[in-house]
Amino acid sequence: MSTTHPSRTATTGSARHIAGLVVTGLVTLFLAFDAVTHLLDVQAVQDWNAEHGAPDWFGPVCGTALAISLVVHLIPRTAVLGATLLTGYLGGAIAVNLFLEQPVFNSVFAFAVAVLAWGGLWLRDDRVRALYTA
Repeated sequence: MSTTHPSRTATTGSARHIAGLVVTGLVTLFLAFDAVTHLLDVQAVQDWNAEHGAPDWFGPVCGTALAISLVVHLIPRTAVLGATLLTGYLGGAIAVNLFLEQPVFNSVFAFAVAVLAWGGLWLRDDRVRALYTA
């Protein structure tokens, strides 16, 4: 029979939850910045679209999809759906980067952001942890 001191479990759980909030916060800051630059159709987005032949509507549509996915991810009740949507969005970014033969760092970074989105959720949500620990 294993005995765990209640205060140690609470502290560990609390530290894990805080770490999850920090990771989620960092992912949120980066993705929110990216979404806003697309929604506002800043010059860098326009330049990228022009360089690669993307239509004018491409940036704002991507920004809208990312913003919606991010908001869904930040609502505790729909966080898993949001993480799934973010993973799909970032997977699309990886596919575009590979197709356009962009530097490999771009794809690795998008993959890392997706992993961090799920990692932050895993740290802060007992339901998600229960799915992966049996």
